[in-house]
Amino acid sequence: MKNKITISFLLLIFLLIAGCSKYQESFTFTGTVEEILVEEEMLVIKEYSGVDEGRRDGNVYEIPDDDVERYSIGQKLEVTVFSNTDDDVWDLDHMKFDIKTVEN
Repeated sequence: MKNKITISFLLLIFLLIAGCSKYQESFTFTGTVEEILVEEEMLVIKEYSGVDEGRRDGNVYEIPDDDVERYSIGQKLEVTVFSNTDDDVWDLDHMKFDIKTVEN
């Protein structure tokens, strides 16, 4: 009986720790590739709201990607940002990205 309680307790702790590190979807945006930093494996993407003013004044994000050479300047992308923290900060150590090409 004592063994079952100990195993159950350890399993519960393991599940709690594993659950804390899960990535949750934070937000999705559409943007255009403004710059490709090959050595840093980073895309610089400007958020695009669909109007010229939004394109000029949109947010700029640096997004890591292992294969930046498959993208081109001006290409339109949809980026979903996932984070494993509740903090409202741009911290690449706590983020993952899903990048999809948007057809014009």
